[in-house]
Amino acid sequence: MKNKSVIEKNWKVILAEIFSWAFFPPLVATVFFTFLVFWYSEDLSQGLQWLVTVSPFLIFFPLIFFAASLKLGWISDIDLSDRRERPYFLSVFLISLAAAIILLYFLDVPQKFLAYAVSGFVITIIAAVITLFWKISFHTAITSSVFAAIVILGGTRFLPLLLLIIPIGWSRLVLKKHTFWQVVGGTLLAFLVTGTVFYLFGFSTLTV
Repeated sequence: MKNKSVIEKNWKVILAEIFSWAFFPPLVATVFFTFLVFWYSEDLSQGLQWLVTVSPFLIFFPLIFFAASLKLGWISDIDLSDRRERPYFLSVFLISLAAAIILLYFLDVPQKFLAYAVSGFVITIIAAVITLFWKISFHTAITSSVFAAIVILGGTRFLPLLLLIIPIGWSRLVLKKHTFWQVVGGTLLAFLVTGTVFYLFGFSTLTV
């Protein structure tokens, strides 16, 4: 009976690890951003131009800094489990994200695309402030913001995607990375900010 309990526990951890890695925030945000680049660009050439121009600030600089910080011991692990280490990395990421948004503006990307970038920036700022006092879940915050943007941009037919937030949050609980309310807090923050930013940009109506 004890062995069965251990096996069940191991499978839970393995499954939780799979969900955590599959929905790793930088990965989800990067994939969705790349999709938006080619979705809203007029052709492949313009899409590549946008991607090449913005990628250093949105992807490469943060990743290089993150890898260097991990190597030098400035951060303890890939999940930034120690809340005190988060503001250090997030400050650099916010500078890069701000530069990326400015570039997107001057590239004259569609407003829907810019709205998503701005919502991500605002979420990161608020989450960075909150994390000074409370370890809010970036897993649920970032993935929820992406799913919310998909629903706003693509319509209500994508609402079932929101159900994925459940196993993502569950995985963070099983791995003991967050408490229940930290997981819920990340999700609520994402929904509130993403909806508000898109509304301020004039995109508040969902299509069927």
